[in-house]
Amino acid sequence: MIDPRTVRAPRGTLDVLPPQSWRWQDVVRLGLDSFARAGYAPIETPAFEHTEVFERGVGEASEVVEKQMYTFRDRAGRSLTLRPEGTAPVVRAVLEHGLHRGPLPVKLSYASAMFRQERPQRGRHRQFVQLGIECIGTEAPLADAEVIEVGMRFLADAGVAPALAVNSVGHPDDTCRRGYLKVLVEFLEGNAERLAPEDRTRAATNPLRAFDSKAPATMAALERAPLISDHLCGECREHFDSVRAALDDAGVAHAVDPRLVRGLDYYSRTAFEISAAGLGSQDAVGGGGRYDGLAELLGGPRLPGIGFALGLERILLALARRSPQDPRTRVDVYVVALGGEAARTAFRVATSLRARGIGADLDLAGRGLKGQMKDAIRSGARRAVILGARELETGRATVKDLDSGEQVEVPLADIERSWEP
Repeated sequence: MIDPRTVRAPRGTLDVLPPQSWRWQDVVRLGLDSFARAGYAPIETPAFEHTEVFERGVGEASEVVEKQMYTFRDRAGRSLTLRPEGTAPVVRAVLEHGLHRGPLPVKLSYASAMFRQERPQRGRHRQFVQLGIECIGTEAPLADAEVIEVGMRFLADAGVAPALAVNSVGHPDDTCRRGYLKVLVEFLEGNAERLAPEDRTRAATNPLRAFDSKAPATMAALERAPLISDHLCGECREHFDSVRAALDDAGVAHAVDPRLVRGLDYYSRTAFEISAAGLGSQDAVGGGGRYDGLAELLGGPRLPGIGFALGLERILLALARRSPQDPRTRVDVYVVALGGEAARTAFRVATSLRARGIGADLDLAGRGLKGQMKDAIRSGARRAVILGARELETGRATVKDLDSGEQVEVPLADIERSWEP
C-alpha cells in the first residue's frame, strides 16, 4: 500500500499550475530581459554546493546556516547543501572560472530555485525562486545605485508598487562596524531581560540580527538601541551619501531606515530592502546589499560586489493583490476538425501557424463540435478555425471570433500565409 503522503508535494513546496504558471514565466522572462538591458548576463549555478561555500560565505552564526539549510552527505561522505541563497555560489563560480581576471565589473543575473527549511507561510516556501543580479569587482557608489535602480525598475514594470529602504552597515573594522558591535552587544546584554527569549543569544552570536526580530518585546527594547548610522567611519558615511545622491539623480525614491540590517554575514556598507503594498506586515519582496569581503572568505582575492535577490513568489502575491486576473495563454487560434480527413487538415493548419509564430491548438481526443468549441474557449484562443466536410469541399474555412461570435469564411489555401495574429 502506497502512503498517500508520498504522492503529495512535500510541505513548504508547491506545484505551479496553469493559468498561474503563465504569469510565473512572464515575470521571470521580464526580469531577465530587464536585467540584460543593464548588461547583466544570465548564470545558473548548481542546485547544491559544498557546504563550506555557505558556512564560510553566509556565516556559521547566521540563521540560514544554523537552522535553515538542507545539508546531506553524498556516497563519498562529502557534505553538500542545497542552495539557500544565490550570491555565494555566483561568487564561487566567478572565482573558479577566472571571470574576475577579465573586464570588471562582472555583471551576472539569475532566476533560480533556492531551498530553506523554515516555517512555510503565504508567499514563503521551502523551495522558492529568487531573481537576482550581482555586480562584482567594483566598490563605486554608482554600482550600488545601478543595482538598486535596476531592481526597482523591474518591479515597477512588472506591476508591483515598490518602496525602498536603505541603510549602511559600515565595514568590518574597529573604526566602523566592529566598534559599533561592541556598543550594541553592551546594550543587548544590559537589556537581556527585556528581549524575547529567542533573541537573547544573538548578543553573542549575531547581534545585528536582533534588529530583524519581530517579537514585540525585542522591538520595543531596541527603540533605545544605539544605531550604526551614529558610528560609521568617514569613508562609509561618504560612500552612503554618494549612493543616496545617485539614487536621487536616477529618480529612485527611498527612505533611510537606520535599523535595517540584512540576515547574511557577508553584507557591508550599503544594505537595502524593497517592499510592496498589500502584503501586510510581512511586505518585503526582496533586498540586497554590498559584500566586499565575500570573495576573500571563499579563498579568492579582494573582489567587492553588490547585488539583490527578489522572491518570485512574493512578487506574484503582490501582483495578485493588484491584478488578480491571469493573462491568457499563448494560444491565439484553435482549429476545430469534424471528421478524420478534417483532422489531418487541421493538424497541418495548426503546425503551419505555429511555424509562423502564431499560437495554435487543436483537438487531440476526437471530441465532437460542442466539446471542441468548449475546449477552444478554455484554451484562451481569440478565434476558432472550423473545418468540416463542407469546408474541405469548398476550400473555405469558417473563422469564428470567440469574443463576439462573428463568423467569416477564409480561403483555406491562403489561411496560413495571410493570418494576422
